[in-house]
Amino acid sequence: MQTVTLIDGTQVPSDSEAWRHECEARAIAALPSLAQRREWMQSLEHRRGKAEADRLRATMTALWKAKKQ
Repeated sequence: MQTVTLIDGTQVPSDSEAWRHECEARAIAALPSLAQRREWMQSLEHRRGKAEADRLRATMTALWKAKKQ
């Protein structure tokens, strides 16, 4: 296990839920098209609920903003 740094600067273990969440957000954000990202998020929202989908959207937005800086 390693220590990794989240987009907000928090350091967490690489086997933590916070890191898994951020990795999932990064993977979805890296999909090649907007249509694929929307399809993935729609499926995820159906399976896990709107709250979790919104949480992932917020993380993806934070990742995008950090990349723009």
